[in-house]
Amino acid sequence: MDEQTRRSFTDIRDRLDEIANQVRGDDMPLDAALDLYDEAVKLGMKATELLETIEEGDHAESEEEAR
Repeated sequence: MDEQTRRSFTDIRDRLDEIANQVRGDDMPLDAALDLYDEAVKLGMKATELLETIEEGDHAESEEEAR
């Protein structure tokens, strides 16, 4: 995993931690909580895309090494 990808994962994880801490509070309006939920879902999808990209790259490298 390259440094940029590692930072992207770190940024996503940090933001998800912030979101989790925010929604734990009792005073959060439902609309704001739903907005944060939507953001968290998008961040999860982005993390999944990054993982798939890494796995595809690893798979391609393995095939080249096998040749």
